[in-house]
Amino acid sequence: MADIAIPVALFLCLIILFVLRWRDKHRQGVPLLHSTCELGAASTFGTRAVQQDYFGVKELEGALLILLADGIGQHGDIAAKLAVDTFRNLFVNKAILDKPQYFFRRAANASNKIILNTLEERQGESSVAAVVIDKSQFFYMLVGNCRVAVFRNGDLIPVSEGQTIDVLARHRYEEGRISKQQTLELLDRQRRYNVIGQDSFEELELFSKPLKLKKNDLIVVMSEGVLNTLRWKEIEEILEKPQSPQFLAETVIKRVDKSPMVDKANATILICRQS
Repeated sequence: MADIAIPVALFLCLIILFVLRWRDKHRQGVPLLHSTCELGAASTFGTRAVQQDYFGVKELEGALLILLADGIGQHGDIAAKLAVDTFRNLFVNKAILDKPQYFFRRAANASNKIILNTLEERQGESSVAAVVIDKSQFFYMLVGNCRVAVFRNGDLIPVSEGQTIDVLARHRYEEGRISKQQTLELLDRQRRYNVIGQDSFEELELFSKPLKLKKNDLIVVMSEGVLNTLRWKEIEEILEKPQSPQFLAETVIKRVDKSPMVDKANATILICRQS
């Protein structure tokens, strides 16, 4: 009898492990808690074997820090977690909000250094979007190709541009540094040119002045997997529904999962409703 019991127990353990892994891989809703702001978040693996998106929040005396990191490379998941943890660890004093641009630069540079010291060169990098909401004030920072937007009165308004080659080409053309022909040749290239975790880490995309939020505005932060799978109009149509941020986030990710695209990256969306 004992000879039979051991294989059966092992088989049951394997079944339980399989179910837990399946649940984690297909989990879409990950509710976030905050005392003054309604939050929602959801993720999917897409067609990838490993989840390299990582996100988190931190509340500090009524101010809220929202973070999304989109990992890249063999150990992109580690790079993304290191970046999010570093930003949270440095968000320790409300005086930070007197100079939010300094906080963003300090945290980005610290994240870059920690990743380079932890991982071998080019083994793990990450795009990072960081948003700070303090009452009705809204600040943001971006490295790479996540996206920050605000949904207001039926329109999803892009706040960030993203650090991709096509955006860089357009700026350099406007500055007179490259020709029109060179610009046209680069406009269809949406590959990131700047990420955290590389020796050539460059300047951040930062807010020029704080954005004034209105009641019921939705602050939306998306990883590249959402942007590359869904059209902007599709996301707008979902956000128009009078539902909770968690419901909206899960609906966006379900739409990503249903997309007929063969190759889908990890996709994550965070939504915060301004009270």
